[in-house]
Amino acid sequence: MSPLPAPDSIEDLEIDLLLEGLFQRYHYDFRHYARASIKRRLVQAREQMGYATLSALQDAMLHDPGMLPRLLGYLTVQVSEMFRDPSYFRALRETVLPHLRTYPSLKVWVAGCSHGEEVYSLAILFREEGLYDRTLFYATDINPEALRIAEAGVYPLDRVRTFTENHQKSGGRSSLSDYYTADYGRAVFDKSLRSRIVFSDHSLVTDAVSSPRCS
Repeated sequence: MSPLPAPDSIEDLEIDLLLEGLFQRYHYDFRHYARASIKRRLVQAREQMGYATLSALQDAMLHDPGMLPRLLGYLTVQVSEMFRDPSYFRALRETVLPHLRTYPSLKVWVAGCSHGEEVYSLAILFREEGLYDRTLFYATDINPEALRIAEAGVYPLDRVRTFTENHQKSGGRSSLSDYYTADYGRAVFDKSLRSRIVFSDHSLVTDAVSSPRCS
């Protein structure tokens, strides 16, 4: 009689089946992501969501579409900040945008936009440099909950100090406070920043490239 598979082999098999089920049922493809990272995140999801095995987690996922956003929250990275890596945004401001001014219209795609910090940073940057009105920003992510937060444009006020410092270091031409309103411990970013942003569900792995249009 053949020996039973070692526990690690069983868990790896469960991961394969769960990722295949996720792809077949919902068309989110994590099958070729870094194995160690996916395994760590799935184990964390199983533990924190209260399932004894990854097979039990898979069964719940397949039969309850409502839990999909929670699972995607574990599988996707949602950590960012406005004007993260200020030197990058300064280089855009000083080197790239002068060249982009020669174009009559522009499209900027922020793939994997998470909670929207990067696309709002770009919107502010382009506004300060006089390019906002001729630019369409396309912000996509596979996580519907992340897209909901991004589209709302509301962030905890205690994060704004870091946002402000980054904006200043990036060569900001105005005060970041010009773009948001403080309200009950939250920073609510101006709706006008979203007038040229299209938020959309999109997977870089399985979806074709699309050409966004502003309504």
